[in-house]
Amino acid sequence: MSTGRLRVTYLLDGTALFGGVKVVLAQANLLVERGHEISIVSREPAPDWFPLDPRCRFLVDAALDPAHFPQSDVVVATFWKTIPHAIASPTGIAAHYCQGLEYSYTHNAAEHDAILALYREPIPALCVSPHLEMEIRERFGRPARTVLQPLDPAMRPLDRTTPGAPLRVVVVGPWEIDWKGVKTALEAVALLRREGIDLTLVRISQWPDCPAEREIAAADEFHLHVDSAEMARLLAGADLMLAPSWEPEGFGLPVLEAMACGLPVVASDIAAFRGFAATAARLVPPREPLAFARAARALLTDESAWEGARATGLEAARGFATEPAGRSAEEALTWVMNR
Repeated sequence: MSTGRLRVTYLLDGTALFGGVKVVLAQANLLVERGHEISIVSREPAPDWFPLDPRCRFLVDAALDPAHFPQSDVVVATFWKTIPHAIASPTGIAAHYCQGLEYSYTHNAAEHDAILALYREPIPALCVSPHLEMEIRERFGRPARTVLQPLDPAMRPLDRTTPGAPLRVVVVGPWEIDWKGVKTALEAVALLRREGIDLTLVRISQWPDCPAEREIAAADEFHLHVDSAEMARLLAGADLMLAPSWEPEGFGLPVLEAMACGLPVVASDIAAFRGFAATAARLVPPREPLAFARAARALLTDESAWEGARATGLEAARGFATEPAGRSAEEALTWVMNR
């Protein structure tokens, strides 16, 4: 297998604060730290919410014109709309960084045929979860391999051994993206409140709260457009995360970040979470508020169970630290070059 300095260009469709963008930028940081030449070509300016290593070259091109791409060994499409641009690049091998199966989303049904057509392009895929790798291999016959998610070093636990008072329950994600399952989490919180459990609901989202979610369970704190440092503070100081995503979830970065902060998690029993959190989070059926409420109550009212969940989460998160994640990305890109 070839080794040495890699020249990698990532293509971004935008730089809004979403986990899929954060992971690309974090992987770029890891690779430049390992001595590789990293460029990012984006339709939008560099985000102010992420500390990108200044050694990474960031270029803004609303058209993602391949004629303007830097000389590269690998050109990585990071969203389905960037796949044609990677394929058209006059420099480098095209690859697809698959962070979710966009044709399984509910909000973009009109685009599913176009997405599926691009997924049939015979380019290698770097996947954030084993179930994505399996889908790419089996459904589309494409080469694929799983790459470790880079865990933000800011995600660290506080020195604590018991839940606080009042209990702080975190729900992350936009209400507007239905498959994030926020409605289920809020219904579970409402059940817990009716049972007399004293809790503070901490909502974190990219978009403001709306009347529909307030009608189910009003947040005591609503945090909008949170950067990594603030996210780490909120997670490390909380007592439980509810993560009720549906099957379209590609990975679920907030769950990994919660575990790294020592925050126990109750999550949906879906492929994404089984892939990395099966031994750490309490997995329950998706879209079942009562199951989430029961699992949450069991953890929040039993200090031994809470401490055990905290310990297993911390252990699982260690596998995504800087060194293994950087090495995983480096090996995957080298694999693309040597195919």
